[in-house]
Amino acid sequence: MIASRLVNELMLVSVLVAGEGAPSLAAELESEGAAAETFSGGQAPEGFDLAILLAEAGSAADPSTRQVVDALSHASERLLFAPLPLGAAAPSDDPALPQLSEWFEVFAEFGYQPVVEFDASFVSPGAFLVDRAAVAAESELAAFADRLQRAAPVQPPPEPAVAPAAAGQENGLRARLAEAEAALAQAQETLAARRAEIDGLLAEAARLAGQHDAVRRSLQAREEADAGWDGLRRWARALIADPSRDTPQALARDLPRLNAWRSPAAPVILPQMQGLRLWGVRLPLLRRTHAPAILADTALVRASRLFDAAWYVAATPELADGASVDPVFHYVLVGALRGADPGPWFDTAAYLAEHPEVAGTGLCPLVHAIRTEAELSINSG
Repeated sequence: MIASRLVNELMLVSVLVAGEGAPSLAAELESEGAAAETFSGGQAPEGFDLAILLAEAGSAADPSTRQVVDALSHASERLLFAPLPLGAAAPSDDPALPQLSEWFEVFAEFGYQPVVEFDASFVSPGAFLVDRAAVAAESELAAFADRLQRAAPVQPPPEPAVAPAAAGQENGLRARLAEAEAALAQAQETLAARRAEIDGLLAEAARLAGQHDAVRRSLQAREEADAGWDGLRRWARALIADPSRDTPQALARDLPRLNAWRSPAAPVILPQMQGLRLWGVRLPLLRRTHAPAILADTALVRASRLFDAAWYVAATPELADGASVDPVFHYVLVGALRGADPGPWFDTAAYLAEHPEVAGTGLCPLVHAIRTEAELSINSG
C-alpha cells in the first residue's frame, strides 16, 4: 500500500531506495509499475524521479549519514526521508524521535527544502519529502517540524476501509456477469433447438405438400379415369341396347373388322361377300352358314354377368380408340381366341388350365363355362 501511494501521489516512474528495508520497498514499487533500484554505497546513479532514504536515524551530524545524503543528492531532485521503520507507529512518550529540524539543516546544505504540503506519514512517523524546487518560510518550517515531531501513530489509509465494499461490489458485478453469460448460453442453446425444430417442421411441411400434390394428381387422374370409364360404359350400354344386336345384320356390319383383327393363322369367320352388295342376297347366305351359332354364343355372353363391356373395351386397345364394333362380337370371335378375359371376374387362363379340352378348339371359354354350368344345373335338377 505504501508503494502504491508513493507511485500514484508522486507520479513516479523511477525510484532509487537506500537504507534499512530498501530491497522490499523496491520490489513493492516495481509491482506498482515504477522502475526501482537499491543503493548501498558508492556513487549513486542519476536521473531518478525520487530517492528514498530509510534510516534508523540517530544524529543528523553522523558523517556516514551525510555521505549517503550527498550520494542521493546526485540521483534525484526529490528525496524522501523516513527516520523510522516502514509502517511503524510513533511511541507517544518516546523523546528519542530524531530532531527533525537538524535533518532539515542537513538537507538544506545540499539544496533541499521540505515540501510542507505533502504528508508522508503513511510511510512512517516523522517521514517527510524534500525537493530542490520547494520554497517554505521559516515559520512554515518550524510548524512543519513541530507537527512531524508530535506525529500520531500512522493511521490506516482510507482505501482498506473502502476496499471491502469495492471488492463486494466487484464480486457482485462478476456474479451478475456470470449469470448473464449463463443465461445467454442457455438462450443460444434454446434458439438453436428452436431453429432445428423449425427446420424439421419446414421439412415435414414440404413432405406433406408433396404428398398433397401426389394425392391431388392421383385424384385428378382417377376423376379423369372415372370420366373415361363413364364414357366407355355409356358407349357400351348404348351399343348393347342397339335393337339390331345378335342379328345377321349386326354381324354382317361388324364382320369386316372382326376378320381383319383375327390372327392371320386363324380362318375367316364368314365369307365377307364383298361381291354381293344387296342385303337380300347376303342374309340368306348368312343364314345358311354358321351365323346362327355365333349369334347364339353372343346372346349367352351378352346375358352373362361375367362379361363387363366397359372393362373389356378399356382392356382392348383396338376398341378403346372408339371403334364402333360390338364388344360382345369382338370377345366371342376375336378376344376369346387370343385368351383375353371378358371381365375382372373370369380368368380365361385359369379356366383353360382346368379344361384343357377347350384349348385349341376355337371355342369361347366363357361360352363353354356358361353351357357347362347350365348342363350341370339340368343334370343335378
